[in-house]
Amino acid sequence: MTFLAPWAAWFLAGIPLIVLLYLLKLKREPVQVSTLIFWQRILQENRRRALFQRLRNLLSLLLQLLIFLLILGALAKPTLGHWISSGASTVIILDTRARMQALESGNETRFEKARRWVRSTARQATAKTPIALITAGASDAVAVPFSSDEKSMNEALDRLEPGDAEGELKRAVELAHTLLAARRGQHRIVLVTDAPQPALSRAYPDLKVLSVGTPQDNVAITRLATRPLLNSVQTSEVLVEIRNFGRVPVRGTLELSLDGRLLDAKPFELAAGESKLDLFPAVPGNALRNSRGWLKAQLDVTDALALDNAAYALLPQPHPHRVLLVSKGNWFLEKLLAADPRVAFDLLTPEAFELSMASKFDAVILDQTLPETFRLGATGGNFFFLKNTPFNQDQPALDRPLITETQAEHPALRLVNLQNITIVRATPLKLPEATPDGWTFEMPIRALDHPLLVTGARKTPTGDQRLAALAFDPAESDLPLHIAFPLLMANTVHWLAGEQPVIPLAIRAGQTLALGPEQRLWPEALTPPEKPLPPPEGPWVTAFFQPQKQGYYLIAQPGQKSAWLAVNTFSEAESDLRGAAPAEPAAALLPTGFSIKSVTERPLWQALALAALLLSTLEWWLFHRRRTE
Repeated sequence: MTFLAPWAAWFLAGIPLIVLLYLLKLKREPVQVSTLIFWQRILQENRRRALFQRLRNLLSLLLQLLIFLLILGALAKPTLGHWISSGASTVIILDTRARMQALESGNETRFEKARRWVRSTARQATAKTPIALITAGASDAVAVPFSSDEKSMNEALDRLEPGDAEGELKRAVELAHTLLAARRGQHRIVLVTDAPQPALSRAYPDLKVLSVGTPQDNVAITRLATRPLLNSVQTSEVLVEIRNFGRVPVRGTLELSLDGRLLDAKPFELAAGESKLDLFPAVPGNALRNSRGWLKAQLDVTDALALDNAAYALLPQPHPHRVLLVSKGNWFLEKLLAADPRVAFDLLTPEAFELSMASKFDAVILDQTLPETFRLGATGGNFFFLKNTPFNQDQPALDRPLITETQAEHPALRLVNLQNITIVRATPLKLPEATPDGWTFEMPIRALDHPLLVTGARKTPTGDQRLAALAFDPAESDLPLHIAFPLLMANTVHWLAGEQPVIPLAIRAGQTLALGPEQRLWPEALTPPEKPLPPPEGPWVTAFFQPQKQGYYLIAQPGQKSAWLAVNTFSEAESDLRGAAPAEPAAALLPTGFSIKSVTERPLWQALALAALLLSTLEWWLFHRRRTE
């Protein structure tokens, strides 16, 4: 046996004080009485019991000494481990994945059961037997380094809570081995999770798994997506997938709401293990006016995991670009711009147009007209020139030029197929060289050495400035008769207007999101529709963000309207709770030197303290029964 707190031996100096108290004789005070008749019998009985009286005092003394020694033994923290001199280090891995939020019997979550076990185990940590705590989820972290401080462990456990993301437990086990690599003595890794891990147990023989879960039935939303209708991009239809991860059939109601207002509800019935796809009717675009576009699907059922009964999505908010068309009349362009819901355009004649108006629009289309005062680099705004451009050469027109090369990666040519396009005539253009004020140029479309489309861009203190020049009038070709025409024109206009890379409307919890250079994200989910927007100051996140909770997140960028991000779990591995089963008993998971758990389930010092309490109670009872003094 080894004592972990040998300083308690100093209290042995108190034993002589206890014996001295018992050797003290009672000093009696003389009292005059009227007769001795009543005292003679008592004196005779005291003489007959003198020997027994001394034994009664001795028993009381022995009991008090034994109680005192038991208390000292508890303070010294004895252990039965013969290896304690070399120490023993234990790493506890606490599972914080989404499935740990599942309810067990007594309305206690799996995470609460796991945390309670870790809390009770932390009491056994000593300087020779420290414990470290690692959390395993979407990302692994050392919550508590090796320590024997029960208070710090409890404080860390109070702060921990399970996330809404899936994770890989293998990474946490490898991190535990890294922590133990430099530790002397015995090593032990305990994984506290909801189900046995046979693959990990085979790969890591020193890993012990404590299962705190039992098989549970669960229904989950595994997919929620929106898409604009092809015939009307201002309206969207909603796709919802539901799956029954239970062993019995289930029925309920699927509700769909927009910004907290119920849109539709459908009953459903699923057999064991069955999945179902539901398609909701289109959501009209006018429903997005003065709204956030928060779409929520909710299952009206009661099961083990409430987390996956709700899913979040976003309806894309329309942010039309302001475009000015300067033309004497172009039926094709007018109809095209009017049909694009992302464009709000104005029509103006060349005589009424002034270059100063360009700053009020995102893009200006100059149809076969070029202001005499236009100077490259001296004029602000984004321009799209058709046929009459600043790059025209004083040469004969190109007769029936053939498109020989395109840059498919250019934003203006996204999904554009220019094969079999016939051009009657085109104006010869010259590709300018880069200018000192930052202009750079490309020719995404060419006919041999002749550019048919020239694009340019430069950085300015107020943002990017762009321009595009098309060498021919679309009416002098069959381009308007091909699907390439609306794609080419729309791509070019939106590129000129400074269309930013599309921010994903939805990601999974635990997935890393890369933010733009000037973008910032509020790190807390703003799920209730009535919750106010966060203040400009505060803990905004930049560069990268890894959401751990489901809900809606706000993304802000200077000079632009705020955007929203929907986060969901959407993981069959987290929603399927049927695989849980009891693993090894908790008593077998820690080195035996920590306690005599195989007998008492408590450390040895607690047993000694309990024995002292019982003996103290026994001594009190014997005293009041006149068996001791």
